[in-house]
Amino acid sequence: MTKRINAMNNRFFRLSIWTCTLVLMVMLQAACSTKGDDPRPDTQPPDEQPGPAILKEKAAFGMGAAIKTAHLTELAYANTVKNHFSQVTAEWEMKMELIWSSASGYNWNNADRIVDFASDNGLEVHGHTLVWYKSFPGWFKNAAYDSIAFEDHVKSYIQTTVGRYKGRVKSWDVANEIFNDNGTLRSTDCPVFATFKDPIGFYGRCFEYAHEADPEARLFYNDYSVVLASAKRSAIKRMVSRFKNEGIPIHGIGDQFHYRVTTDKSTIKNGLTDMASTGLLIHLSELDIIVNVLQSESYAFTQAEAQKQADMYRFIVESYESLPDNQKFAITTWGVTDKYTWLTDYWHAKEYPLLFDQNYQEKEAYRGFLAGLKND
Repeated sequence: MTKRINAMNNRFFRLSIWTCTLVLMVMLQAACSTKGDDPRPDTQPPDEQPGPAILKEKAAFGMGAAIKTAHLTELAYANTVKNHFSQVTAEWEMKMELIWSSASGYNWNNADRIVDFASDNGLEVHGHTLVWYKSFPGWFKNAAYDSIAFEDHVKSYIQTTVGRYKGRVKSWDVANEIFNDNGTLRSTDCPVFATFKDPIGFYGRCFEYAHEADPEARLFYNDYSVVLASAKRSAIKRMVSRFKNEGIPIHGIGDQFHYRVTTDKSTIKNGLTDMASTGLLIHLSELDIIVNVLQSESYAFTQAEAQKQADMYRFIVESYESLPDNQKFAITTWGVTDKYTWLTDYWHAKEYPLLFDQNYQEKEAYRGFLAGLKND
């Protein structure tokens, strides 16, 4: 009887070991099969890691857009700004004539809305613009102030405006478009030229007034065709040298970059390099690319046209990326979507200059911009 029990125990022991081994083998096989069939490996080689596909994530500098408050109530518009950009500029509503309602009166409604929108969504604000010959309000021009009263009022405006947004607006275009393409000072319809014997001296003091109101804000001079018009660029460089010699705070230069798919690329490249020779921050401040260069009623924005635009965007971004890293401030597109662009009024109704189409879809231009950015 004892032998029979011992034999049964031995068979049960061997059966238990065999069963456990079989279960363990099945579990291991299942684990290996699951891992082998998983289409998502735990790690990817560095060169296979997907890079960011959003401008503000890939750009190592500010990625800006000019915006209008009237469009912020449109959800797709607001979301596009929040999702793709890191910086905003008021396309119109922070200019002098929109804010300065009288000698002592200010209308902050829309400017506040832009700054609040930026603050609520983690975006920086570039202020545009404190002094521009086209934006002096009518009441100011009609007052016919002498140079002393003129400057006192402008100083008050600058310091009130910059002071209101101290710490919230990180940078300002202090002066805008004061030179002609041939390098002479703008005189037509320019109250500054008509009032001061030394207009450059006045503009320099405007930089000082802004700096006094917010010593941390970066201050820019902004103009168009800077990289194309060599005489204008030389005049700007002379002004920068004078400001530096006189201790006037100027931190950067903006070129608006309202260019076309046919604009000469070598001129852009060489002009941008020369612009950077000042050592200042460089801002591509109002970028858009015209495609309907002949202003044709029969123009069609075909895939081939879209690719031309994408190639120009890529070239511009690559040229900007070639500048010293410490001089790259931001690239700002003048608008968000082809649905709302100043060029459909100023240039032609059939114009498609921006990175997003009328339905807020990324265009080839967007992908061209992304391709131009460094992959650091």
